[in-house]
Amino acid sequence: MVSRKFINYGTLILAIGVFVVLFFLKQNDSIKSVSGLDLPLYTNKNNWVADSFGAIDYYEFSGLKKPPLPPLEALETFQLEEGFEIELVACEPMITSPVAMDVDADGRLWVVDMPSYMPVYDKNEEETVKLERVPEGRVVVLDDTDNDGMMDVSYEFYSGLILPRAIKVLKDGILVGTPPDLWFIRDTTGDGRGDVKELVSRNYGDPNTTIVTATLPSGLLWGMDNWIHSTGDGLESYRRINGKWETRYFERLGAWGLTQDSWGRLYSGSNTRPLRTHLVPYGYSDRHPKFDLTKGIDESIAPYEPLWPAHVTGVNRGYRVGVVTREDGTLRQYTAATSPLIYRGDNFDSSYRENAFTPEPAGNLIKRFIVDWKPDKLDVNVKFAYDGKEFLTSTDERFRPVNLYNAPDGSIYVVDMYRGIIEYVRFITDHLLNYTIENGLHKANGPYGRIYRIKKENTGDLNHSVQLSSLNPEDLLEFLRHKNGWYRDQAQQILVQCSPKEIIPQLENMVLNDSECQYARLHALWTLEGYSRSHYDSKQLTNLAIKAMEIPSSRIQASAIRILEPMLSSNSFDIISFLTKKDVLKFPVPVQLQLMGTLGEVPGDKALDLMAQMINNSLNSSNFIYFKEMMLTSIYQKEIQIVDILRKKYNWDSNKNEDCDELLSVIENSVLDIENTDLTHFSKNEQKLFARGQVYYATCKECHGEKGQGIGGVGPSLAGSNWVQEDPEIVARILLQGFSGGAKERGEDISGVMPRHDYLSDETIASILTFVRNSWGNKASSVNPEQIGQTRSVVSLQKRDYWTPDILRKINK
Repeated sequence: MVSRKFINYGTLILAIGVFVVLFFLKQNDSIKSVSGLDLPLYTNKNNWVADSFGAIDYYEFSGLKKPPLPPLEALETFQLEEGFEIELVACEPMITSPVAMDVDADGRLWVVDMPSYMPVYDKNEEETVKLERVPEGRVVVLDDTDNDGMMDVSYEFYSGLILPRAIKVLKDGILVGTPPDLWFIRDTTGDGRGDVKELVSRNYGDPNTTIVTATLPSGLLWGMDNWIHSTGDGLESYRRINGKWETRYFERLGAWGLTQDSWGRLYSGSNTRPLRTHLVPYGYSDRHPKFDLTKGIDESIAPYEPLWPAHVTGVNRGYRVGVVTREDGTLRQYTAATSPLIYRGDNFDSSYRENAFTPEPAGNLIKRFIVDWKPDKLDVNVKFAYDGKEFLTSTDERFRPVNLYNAPDGSIYVVDMYRGIIEYVRFITDHLLNYTIENGLHKANGPYGRIYRIKKENTGDLNHSVQLSSLNPEDLLEFLRHKNGWYRDQAQQILVQCSPKEIIPQLENMVLNDSECQYARLHALWTLEGYSRSHYDSKQLTNLAIKAMEIPSSRIQASAIRILEPMLSSNSFDIISFLTKKDVLKFPVPVQLQLMGTLGEVPGDKALDLMAQMINNSLNSSNFIYFKEMMLTSIYQKEIQIVDILRKKYNWDSNKNEDCDELLSVIENSVLDIENTDLTHFSKNEQKLFARGQVYYATCKECHGEKGQGIGGVGPSLAGSNWVQEDPEIVARILLQGFSGGAKERGEDISGVMPRHDYLSDETIASILTFVRNSWGNKASSVNPEQIGQTRSVVSLQKRDYWTPDILRKINK
């Protein structure tokens, strides 16, 4: 095993054997059969690191002030907390510029390489974007075939990708994010190569507003709630049910990377903020056109200074001495925080479990935080684990830890992009650029990349010998109890995707058995939520979730309420009667907030009564702002009713207090602001589409006006437009493929050019069209996502830059 402890021996061997390495390199660049696959692999196990060393001429750049180091020499530059060691797991040429990865059920690493990122240092943004948006990205699979903890084979699963940056392995393929596209890639022939590439979404980042590679979406984390989440503005979460991809709104969280704790809370990081999370239930900001969640959403919860790097590094605003840097030039605060990790393994001592580890690639370090959540409250305390030192530092300025992962063996995987330039062209300052050139960091920006393992000392060779994908359901069930969170997550994901009927009784028993550990009960509950409804129907799930609400755990109770939400929304079961019999005010605050959010999906006065009860009870408490915002997102087109209840039942008149007066005023004014549209003929789902369309229309009004009146020479009027109100397929084609008009048509001014918006999801387009077709005097049918999907499948076969009035008129006839 190549580790920091034994580095001197490794270096000596390399120095003596360099000529032998070059001789053997060609002989070992061979074809090896792995699991029945005949693929070109790097297979020289005995000289594995030496092969990588010999394949690249590191001495070509030895004259640089800060040259790239061979992998074994790079190991010498690390300093770790006492009692830990770092090992090399994989390096170039196996991987080049890795940015993300996923570990599959059998312990293989699926690594995303992005070598075209920032290929130059001396060109403007427009030129740089052209040079980096080339199909050089790939997905590489690494395997440890002899279970000694080192990857000994590597092969390309898929190549030709443009700036891939996120990956999730599923049982029959992989999700890969290449903004603005999200792809599902499968191997249908069994040869180890992806051969079918299906477009899941063109909304994985907005290409019209976001071209900065460094700020595009990332993540693709399978959450405990069985949705696959990502970072980024205006993104959706994804899940696949019966072969069909579904989406759900997800509030922005951080900027790079996602991780979750053992209770399903999500975390991310962003630049100067090393740890961010949602304190309140997420996914509710798109329900009311006038209100969204701002408090408790994407909250920064960790201190961002001081840092204690091992050496002076080049940072973007290093000239701000005393703020960004110290007098000695060392980095003083986070400036490039990326991809935090909540440690859930079993290799470290128990005191490390649920701790957060956040990389700072600009400072070549990883910091450890102790995270302490207050039981049954929204409060969390996050503090540094040490004073005056870091968990890991390096004196190699090309060490760029951009992602961390929990490993099957209980250790932490570190993805090192290993390059000199990490800052993006749009943001790089003259100060950093001059430093970069002076130290030669602009040269030798590839093809390098490493993956390391951090583990406790004296724990021997770690390995992952359990092949989860081949276990039967009964055996997988045991892994929901495992001390290592990686195993629990994998077991849940496999069971959800397969939905085996035979273990349903055991899963139910695990949820309801008080002797089970809390996290096993939570995993079992969400596993059954993810089951195919043909195997575990809504009635069964409802009965289980109601029973789970009696478990004295705020996380389990809140999860049970969220699980009940679809049934409450459809009113398929009289769950609301059960809830009205409960004393909801005795629920812990997190449970009440989840209930407040869920009740926004429920029709009828009973739901409003419960909401009024909770908001009234939260008056004069520190949590009032959270209850206030959650209630406001929940009352679209029920504003007057909630005001009446608060005034009559709880005496919220002008003499009560300022909070009451302000909230009532906000609600009543919002009703005046919302277009007086009669939606009584719409179903609840159609009304929800309309509400979301009003939210999304905010991006349209710059061209079409606040009230759809149009803006001369920019965008035509939508109010009273025949084009808008007639055949929905016509206006759907316009959104999907763009439009160019320059004359009056049927008395309407249709001048202006509209770009294609096919990157928007079917649901988003349907909601926008439902809104504009029923606002400002327009009156037409709603548009459902299935209609948009059908139109999209038709126009995708037509190579057209934009529509013109003449062509659309012919189609309309």
